[in-house]
Amino acid sequence: MPVDARAHPGPGRRLLTFGGVLVACSVFGCAAAQSTGVPRHVELPGKIGLEMVWISPGGFTMGSPASETGRRADEVPQTRVTLSKGFWLGRTPVTIGQWQAVMGRDVRGQLGRVIDDDTLYELDGKRQTKRDYMRFSREHAAEYLAGEGADLPMYFVSWDDAMEFSRRLTALERDAGRLPSGYEYSLPTEAQWEYAARAGTSTATYAEPLDSIAWYSGNSADGYRGKGFAVASGGIGGPRVVAGRRPNHWGLYDMAGNVWEWCRDWYGSYPGGSVIDPVGPATGAARVNRGGSFGSSAADQRSASRAGNPPAEASAYRGFRLALVYLPATR
Repeated sequence: MPVDARAHPGPGRRLLTFGGVLVACSVFGCAAAQSTGVPRHVELPGKIGLEMVWISPGGFTMGSPASETGRRADEVPQTRVTLSKGFWLGRTPVTIGQWQAVMGRDVRGQLGRVIDDDTLYELDGKRQTKRDYMRFSREHAAEYLAGEGADLPMYFVSWDDAMEFSRRLTALERDAGRLPSGYEYSLPTEAQWEYAARAGTSTATYAEPLDSIAWYSGNSADGYRGKGFAVASGGIGGPRVVAGRRPNHWGLYDMAGNVWEWCRDWYGSYPGGSVIDPVGPATGAARVNRGGSFGSSAADQRSASRAGNPPAEASAYRGFRLALVYLPATR
Protein backbone atom coordinates (compact mmCIF):
# COMPACT_ATOMS: atom_id res chain seq x y z
CA MET A 1 0.00 0.00 0.00
CA PRO A 2 1.17 3.60 -0.55
CA VAL A 3 2.89 5.24 2.41
CA ASP A 4 0.72 7.76 4.32
CA ALA A 5 3.53 10.28 4.45
CA ARG A 6 1.32 13.04 5.77
CA ALA A 7 0.59 11.11 8.95
CA HIS A 8 3.89 9.26 9.33
CA PRO A 9 6.74 10.89 7.40
CA GLY A 10 9.25 8.92 9.51
CA PRO A 11 12.71 9.80 10.74
CA GLY A 12 14.94 11.56 8.24
CA ARG A 13 12.13 11.97 5.71
CA ARG A 14 10.77 15.13 4.13
CA LEU A 15 7.58 15.90 2.22
CA LEU A 16 7.26 17.51 -1.19
CA THR A 17 4.53 17.93 -3.76
CA PHE A 18 5.36 16.26 -7.05
CA GLY A 19 2.92 16.94 -9.87
CA GLY A 20 0.08 17.28 -7.36
CA VAL A 21 1.05 14.08 -5.54
CA LEU A 22 2.48 14.24 -2.03
CA VAL A 23 5.78 12.36 -1.89
CA ALA A 24 7.80 11.25 1.13
CA CYS A 25 11.52 11.29 0.36
CA SER A 26 14.58 10.00 2.17
CA VAL A 27 17.96 8.54 1.34
CA PHE A 28 16.09 5.29 0.75
CA GLY A 29 13.93 6.71 -2.03
CA CYS A 30 10.43 8.09 -2.44
CA ALA A 31 6.95 6.68 -2.10
CA ALA A 32 3.91 8.49 -3.47
CA ALA A 33 1.35 9.09 -0.78
CA GLN A 34 -1.65 8.47 -3.03
CA SER A 35 -3.45 5.52 -4.59
CA THR A 36 -3.21 4.08 -8.09
CA GLY A 37 -4.69 6.35 -10.73
CA VAL A 38 -3.51 9.71 -9.38
CA PRO A 39 -2.53 11.82 -12.41
CA ARG A 40 0.65 13.80 -12.95
CA HIS A 41 0.83 16.53 -15.57
CA VAL A 42 4.17 17.02 -17.34
CA GLU A 43 4.57 20.22 -19.33
CA LEU A 44 6.87 19.69 -22.29
CA PRO A 45 8.53 22.46 -24.30
CA GLY A 46 5.97 24.56 -26.16
CA LYS A 47 3.45 23.98 -23.35
CA ILE A 48 2.61 20.53 -24.72
CA GLY A 49 1.10 18.37 -21.99
CA LEU A 50 1.88 14.74 -21.15
CA GLU A 51 -0.33 13.00 -18.58
CA MET A 52 0.97 10.22 -16.34
CA VAL A 53 -0.78 7.92 -13.87
CA TRP A 54 0.62 6.79 -10.52
CA ILE A 55 0.83 2.98 -10.29
CA SER A 56 1.03 1.74 -6.70
CA PRO A 57 3.36 -1.10 -5.61
CA GLY A 58 1.84 -4.57 -5.65
CA GLY A 59 1.99 -8.10 -6.98
CA PHE A 60 0.58 -10.12 -9.87
CA THR A 61 1.10 -13.31 -11.84
CA MET A 62 3.08 -12.65 -15.01
CA GLY A 63 2.44 -14.79 -18.07
CA SER A 64 -0.55 -16.84 -19.18
CA PRO A 65 -2.28 -19.97 -17.86
CA ALA A 66 -2.56 -23.12 -19.95
CA SER A 67 -6.27 -22.46 -20.45
CA GLU A 68 -5.80 -19.09 -22.18
CA THR A 69 -6.71 -19.01 -25.87
CA GLY A 70 -3.87 -17.68 -27.99
CA ARG A 71 -1.20 -18.49 -25.40
CA ARG A 72 2.37 -18.77 -26.72
CA ALA A 73 5.43 -20.63 -25.49
CA ASP A 74 7.31 -17.49 -24.38
CA GLU A 75 4.60 -16.62 -21.82
CA VAL A 76 5.60 -19.42 -19.45
CA PRO A 77 6.46 -20.40 -16.83
CA GLN A 78 4.02 -18.15 -15.05
CA THR A 79 5.93 -16.13 -12.49
CA ARG A 80 4.69 -14.44 -9.34
CA VAL A 81 6.03 -10.87 -9.39
CA THR A 82 6.21 -8.34 -6.58
CA LEU A 83 6.87 -4.72 -7.50
CA SER A 84 8.14 -3.07 -4.33
CA LYS A 85 8.13 0.50 -5.67
CA GLY A 86 5.38 2.48 -7.32
CA PHE A 87 5.97 4.37 -10.55
CA TRP A 88 4.28 6.77 -12.95
CA LEU A 89 3.24 5.56 -16.40
CA GLY A 90 2.02 7.52 -19.39
CA ARG A 91 -1.76 7.68 -19.67
CA THR A 92 -1.29 7.00 -23.39
CA PRO A 93 1.59 6.11 -25.70
CA VAL A 94 3.86 9.09 -26.44
CA THR A 95 2.25 11.05 -29.26
CA ILE A 96 3.78 12.62 -32.35
CA GLY A 97 3.20 16.06 -30.83
CA GLN A 98 4.89 15.11 -27.55
CA TRP A 99 7.82 13.57 -29.40
CA GLN A 100 8.28 16.68 -31.52
CA ALA A 101 8.20 18.92 -28.42
CA VAL A 102 11.18 17.09 -26.90
CA MET A 103 13.10 15.86 -29.94
CA GLY A 104 12.45 18.69 -32.40
CA ARG A 105 11.20 16.55 -35.28
CA ASP A 106 7.90 15.01 -36.31
CA VAL A 107 7.25 11.51 -37.61
CA ARG A 108 8.21 12.47 -41.16
CA GLY A 109 11.53 13.81 -39.90
CA GLN A 110 12.00 10.69 -37.81
CA LEU A 111 11.43 8.43 -40.83
CA GLY A 112 13.97 10.52 -42.75
CA ARG A 113 16.56 9.86 -40.04
CA VAL A 114 15.88 6.11 -40.28
CA ILE A 115 16.25 6.09 -44.06
CA ASP A 116 19.33 8.35 -44.15
CA ASP A 117 21.19 6.53 -41.36
CA ASP A 118 24.17 4.72 -42.91
CA THR A 119 25.26 3.17 -39.60
CA LEU A 120 25.60 -0.60 -39.66
CA TYR A 121 23.60 -2.33 -36.91
CA GLU A 122 23.31 -5.98 -35.91
CA LEU A 123 19.94 -6.78 -37.48
CA ASP A 124 18.59 -10.18 -38.43
CA GLY A 125 21.96 -11.81 -37.78
CA LYS A 126 24.04 -9.52 -39.96
CA ARG A 127 25.49 -6.03 -40.04
CA GLN A 128 23.23 -3.76 -42.08
CA THR A 129 21.55 -0.37 -42.09
CA LYS A 130 18.05 0.12 -40.74
CA ARG A 131 17.09 1.14 -44.27
CA ASP A 132 18.15 -2.20 -45.73
CA TYR A 133 16.71 -4.18 -42.83
CA MET A 134 13.31 -2.51 -43.29
CA ARG A 135 13.62 -2.69 -47.10
CA PHE A 136 13.14 1.05 -47.37
CA SER A 137 14.39 3.32 -50.14
CA ARG A 138 14.84 7.08 -50.19
CA GLU A 139 12.80 7.31 -53.39
CA HIS A 140 9.69 5.82 -51.80
CA ALA A 141 9.89 7.36 -48.31
CA ALA A 142 6.38 8.86 -48.45
CA GLU A 143 4.89 5.37 -48.93
CA TYR A 144 6.02 4.24 -45.48
CA LEU A 145 4.10 6.90 -43.56
CA ALA A 146 0.59 6.55 -42.22
CA GLY A 147 -1.03 9.36 -40.23
CA GLU A 148 0.96 12.43 -39.13
CA GLY A 149 -1.42 14.10 -36.67
CA ALA A 150 -0.08 15.41 -33.35
CA ASP A 151 -2.45 13.17 -31.31
CA LEU A 152 -1.45 9.94 -33.03
CA PRO A 153 1.02 7.65 -31.25
CA MET A 154 4.59 8.29 -32.33
CA TYR A 155 5.96 5.52 -34.54
CA PHE A 156 9.15 4.71 -36.44
CA VAL A 157 10.86 4.87 -33.04
CA SER A 158 13.56 2.36 -32.16
CA TRP A 159 14.26 1.27 -28.58
CA ASP A 160 17.36 3.45 -28.70
CA ASP A 161 15.27 6.42 -29.83
CA ALA A 162 12.76 5.90 -27.01
CA MET A 163 15.56 5.82 -24.45
CA GLU A 164 17.05 9.01 -25.90
CA PHE A 165 13.67 10.73 -25.54
CA SER A 166 13.63 9.59 -21.89
CA ARG A 167 17.15 10.90 -21.25
CA ARG A 168 16.39 14.28 -22.81
CA LEU A 169 13.20 14.72 -20.81
CA THR A 170 14.96 13.68 -17.61
CA ALA A 171 17.62 16.35 -18.21
CA LEU A 172 14.99 19.02 -18.95
CA GLU A 173 12.92 18.22 -15.86
CA ARG A 174 15.95 17.89 -13.61
CA ASP A 175 17.35 21.24 -14.75
CA ALA A 176 13.95 22.80 -14.00
CA GLY A 177 13.94 21.29 -10.51
CA ARG A 178 10.86 19.19 -11.14
CA LEU A 179 12.25 15.73 -10.37
CA PRO A 180 12.75 14.31 -6.86
CA SER A 181 16.21 12.87 -6.23
CA GLY A 182 16.64 9.41 -7.75
CA TYR A 183 13.73 9.60 -10.20
CA GLU A 184 14.19 9.53 -13.95
CA TYR A 185 12.15 9.02 -17.08
CA SER A 186 12.66 5.72 -18.85
CA LEU A 187 10.76 2.85 -20.40
CA PRO A 188 8.81 0.58 -18.05
CA THR A 189 10.24 -2.84 -17.32
CA GLU A 190 8.29 -5.69 -18.87
CA ALA A 191 6.92 -6.60 -15.42
CA GLN A 192 5.84 -3.00 -14.76
CA TRP A 193 4.15 -2.89 -18.15
CA GLU A 194 2.14 -6.10 -17.66
CA TYR A 195 1.21 -5.19 -14.08
CA ALA A 196 -0.11 -1.83 -15.27
CA ALA A 197 -1.89 -3.34 -18.29
CA ARG A 198 -3.69 -5.92 -16.19
CA ALA A 199 -4.79 -3.30 -13.63
CA GLY A 200 -5.73 -5.99 -11.15
CA THR A 201 -7.22 -8.43 -13.66
CA SER A 202 -6.06 -11.97 -14.46
CA THR A 203 -8.08 -12.47 -17.65
CA ALA A 204 -6.63 -12.54 -21.16
CA THR A 205 -7.49 -8.86 -21.72
CA TYR A 206 -8.33 -6.25 -19.11
CA ALA A 207 -11.88 -5.82 -20.47
CA GLU A 208 -14.24 -7.19 -23.08
CA PRO A 209 -15.23 -6.96 -25.86
CA LEU A 210 -11.82 -6.49 -27.44
CA ASP A 211 -13.17 -3.98 -29.97
CA SER A 212 -14.03 -1.62 -27.11
CA ILE A 213 -10.44 -1.36 -25.81
CA ALA A 214 -8.12 -1.95 -28.77
CA TRP A 215 -7.37 -0.94 -32.34
CA TYR A 216 -6.14 -4.20 -33.89
CA SER A 217 -6.25 -6.00 -37.23
CA GLY A 218 -9.91 -6.90 -36.74
CA ASN A 219 -11.18 -3.31 -36.52
CA SER A 220 -8.42 -0.83 -37.38
CA ALA A 221 -9.71 -0.41 -40.94
CA ASP A 222 -13.20 0.54 -39.71
CA GLY A 223 -13.79 4.15 -40.65
CA TYR A 224 -10.09 4.69 -41.33
CA ARG A 225 -9.23 7.51 -43.70
CA GLY A 226 -5.93 8.40 -45.31
CA LYS A 227 -2.68 6.55 -45.84
CA GLY A 228 -2.12 3.27 -44.07
CA PHE A 229 -1.34 -0.39 -44.46
CA ALA A 230 -3.26 -3.53 -45.35
CA VAL A 231 -4.61 -5.38 -42.31
CA ALA A 232 -6.10 -8.84 -41.88
CA SER A 233 -9.70 -7.63 -42.10
CA GLY A 234 -9.06 -6.79 -45.75
CA GLY A 235 -8.96 -3.02 -45.50
CA ILE A 236 -6.41 -0.30 -44.82
CA GLY A 237 -5.55 0.57 -41.23
CA GLY A 238 -3.07 2.71 -39.36
CA PRO A 239 -2.28 4.28 -35.99
CA ARG A 240 -5.31 5.94 -34.37
CA VAL A 241 -5.64 9.01 -32.17
CA VAL A 242 -4.68 7.97 -28.63
CA ALA A 243 -7.35 7.40 -25.97
CA GLY A 244 -9.96 6.53 -28.59
CA ARG A 245 -10.93 3.24 -26.94
CA ARG A 246 -11.91 2.46 -23.34
CA PRO A 247 -9.17 2.69 -20.69
CA ASN A 248 -8.34 -0.05 -18.22
CA HIS A 249 -9.37 0.13 -14.55
CA TRP A 250 -6.37 2.33 -13.70
CA GLY A 251 -7.09 4.93 -16.38
CA LEU A 252 -4.49 3.81 -18.93
CA TYR A 253 -5.47 3.92 -22.61
CA ASP A 254 -4.21 1.83 -25.54
CA MET A 255 -2.53 -0.81 -23.38
CA ALA A 256 -3.98 -3.16 -26.00
CA GLY A 257 -3.55 -2.29 -29.66
CA ASN A 258 -2.76 0.87 -31.61
CA VAL A 259 1.07 0.49 -31.48
CA TRP A 260 3.40 -2.02 -29.87
CA GLU A 261 5.27 -0.44 -26.94
CA TRP A 262 8.96 -0.89 -26.15
CA CYS A 263 9.93 -2.05 -22.64
CA ARG A 264 13.30 -1.66 -20.96
CA ASP A 265 14.18 -5.38 -20.73
CA TRP A 266 16.13 -7.61 -23.00
CA TYR A 267 13.83 -10.31 -24.37
CA GLY A 268 14.30 -13.68 -22.68
CA SER A 269 12.70 -16.50 -20.71
CA TYR A 270 10.74 -16.06 -17.49
CA PRO A 271 12.37 -17.40 -14.31
CA GLY A 272 9.26 -18.98 -12.77
CA GLY A 273 8.63 -19.07 -9.04
CA SER A 274 8.48 -15.75 -7.20
CA VAL A 275 10.63 -12.69 -7.93
CA ILE A 276 10.87 -9.09 -6.73
CA ASP A 277 11.36 -6.17 -9.14
CA PRO A 278 12.59 -8.21 -12.13
CA VAL A 279 14.46 -6.38 -14.89
CA GLY A 280 14.91 -9.22 -17.40
CA PRO A 281 18.11 -10.87 -18.69
CA ALA A 282 21.45 -9.11 -18.35
CA THR A 283 22.12 -9.29 -22.11
CA GLY A 284 20.34 -10.20 -25.30
CA ALA A 285 19.78 -9.54 -28.98
CA ALA A 286 16.22 -8.18 -28.83
CA ARG A 287 14.28 -5.81 -26.59
CA VAL A 288 10.77 -6.57 -25.38
CA ASN A 289 7.73 -4.86 -26.83
CA ARG A 290 4.18 -5.30 -25.59
CA GLY A 291 0.54 -4.60 -26.28
CA GLY A 292 -0.04 -5.46 -29.93
CA SER A 293 -0.81 -2.97 -32.69
CA PHE A 294 -3.38 -1.88 -35.23
CA GLY A 295 -1.88 -4.46 -37.59
CA SER A 296 -1.66 -7.47 -35.27
CA SER A 297 -4.07 -10.22 -34.30
CA ALA A 298 -6.49 -10.49 -31.41
CA ALA A 299 -4.06 -12.85 -29.66
CA ASP A 300 -1.42 -10.09 -29.63
CA GLN A 301 -3.72 -7.82 -27.61
CA ARG A 302 -3.69 -10.12 -24.56
CA SER A 303 -2.01 -8.72 -21.44
CA ALA A 304 0.49 -11.62 -21.44
CA SER A 305 1.44 -11.36 -25.12
CA ARG A 306 5.03 -10.33 -25.78
CA ALA A 307 7.48 -9.89 -28.64
CA GLY A 308 11.19 -9.22 -29.04
CA ASN A 309 12.80 -7.03 -31.70
CA PRO A 310 16.31 -5.65 -32.28
CA PRO A 311 16.70 -2.37 -30.36
CA ALA A 312 17.73 -0.55 -33.55
CA GLU A 313 14.54 -1.54 -35.39
CA ALA A 314 11.99 1.17 -36.16
CA SER A 315 8.63 0.43 -37.77
CA ALA A 316 5.19 1.90 -38.38
CA TYR A 317 3.70 -0.56 -35.89
CA ARG A 318 5.86 0.28 -32.87
CA GLY A 319 6.00 3.19 -30.42
CA PHE A 320 6.48 3.54 -26.67
CA ARG A 321 4.96 4.66 -23.39
CA LEU A 322 6.92 6.78 -20.95
CA ALA A 323 7.58 5.73 -17.35
CA LEU A 324 8.89 7.75 -14.41
CA VAL A 325 10.68 5.40 -12.05
CA TYR A 326 12.89 5.44 -8.96
CA LEU A 327 16.48 4.34 -9.66
CA PRO A 328 15.70 2.33 -12.81
CA ALA A 329 18.10 -0.43 -13.81
CA THR A 330 20.60 0.75 -16.41
CA ARG A 331 20.45 -1.53 -19.42
